[in-house]
Amino acid sequence: MSVLIRNAAIVTPAGMVQGDIYTEANTIVRIGKCRERAEHVIDGTGKMAIPGLVNAHAHVAMTLFRGCGEDLPLDRWLNERIWPLEARQTQADVVAAANLAFCEMIRGGTTSFAEMCLFDTKEMFRAAAEAGMRGIISRSFLDFGDKRRAKSQLKEIPRTLEYGGGALRPSAGAHAPYTCSEEVLVKSKELARKKGLKYQIHVSETRTEIFEVMKARGKYPYEYLDSIGLMDADSVFAHGGWLTKREILLGGRRGVNVAYCPVSSLKLATGGITQVAELDAAGANVCLGTDGCASNNSLDMFQTMKMAALLQKHHYWRADALSCRKALDFATVNGARALGFDSGALEEGKLADIVLLERGPNMHPEHDPVANVVYAAGPQNVSDVIIDGRPVMLDRELLTLDEERIFDEAERRAAGFRR
Repeated sequence: MSVLIRNAAIVTPAGMVQGDIYTEANTIVRIGKCRERAEHVIDGTGKMAIPGLVNAHAHVAMTLFRGCGEDLPLDRWLNERIWPLEARQTQADVVAAANLAFCEMIRGGTTSFAEMCLFDTKEMFRAAAEAGMRGIISRSFLDFGDKRRAKSQLKEIPRTLEYGGGALRPSAGAHAPYTCSEEVLVKSKELARKKGLKYQIHVSETRTEIFEVMKARGKYPYEYLDSIGLMDADSVFAHGGWLTKREILLGGRRGVNVAYCPVSSLKLATGGITQVAELDAAGANVCLGTDGCASNNSLDMFQTMKMAALLQKHHYWRADALSCRKALDFATVNGARALGFDSGALEEGKLADIVLLERGPNMHPEHDPVANVVYAAGPQNVSDVIIDGRPVMLDRELLTLDEERIFDEAERRAAGFRR
């Protein structure tokens, strides 16, 4: 398949370029003046082309729980609402939730995602493939120190790493250091390393978690996970709202991927603001995530980009703490690196994940186009989306998903949870 985008304003790593983008198969072949013919020709006049956004930490199966745990702190939110609801989910519920999430993601310019869930991932892989998404998907294990449960889960992990293909890859994962035994943490990471896969885990999300890990392990979470071999460039550590200076430097030395979820953390009142400006300076690969719809209520990466930048400015009392270009990089090329894909930038040779934005009233004037993307743009500006060289939305029409059917199914299944 080939795609030609004509006469767009293109956000490249080197700056803005006015011209064309030609893709063949799943790769960007040429940027500039393109004379090639293509199966799909898109008029980019008046539009801006940006790399597809990367949601580096999501729980797409929670989409049916949007609004189910309002105004609760994290521990009550998990124990009283989310885990009981997840225990009742069927595979059909998961598919309905995932389809709804993929509609929202595509309309919001998100082309890649990292998923963690507590159940078999086979059907989610199928749904993501039909939607045309790119991503990594992991089953997140937790045993609460129960040896029988740990033994059972360790038998299941290898099977979950056999799914996927093409733009979708399996990933290993454990829920968190305070919900998992050391055996589950170490052996799941060993399997990921053996198969060359990414590893996902929640770390240092709340102050309570820090105390629990310190009491049980005698170390801060980053230090503990490093001591058992979990901290490296193939691990994605979500959250990190409560890190010491020593942990920040350790994360930088190890090149760990830190998925910052500012909106979710604010809504759950976890208290800590992830010091991503310091993590980035130390050498960690900072990326951005929405977390799930049960805690964030949306999968809007534009909102996440803006909030990430604003919170760093607020936290450090410095307007230059995080630039808009850096925030865009966190949401694109850094996210792609965390997930293990050669995408996230509009450059020749990169994977063809491209989003076109209509430059509506919120995008004018254009004193700084990148600032407009980070601080002013939103899903309402997204008109066309290409993932892995394949158009999945053209002129705001979804090509891979039946929205009306998906909305009806989501409402029907959500009503069952309400009952």
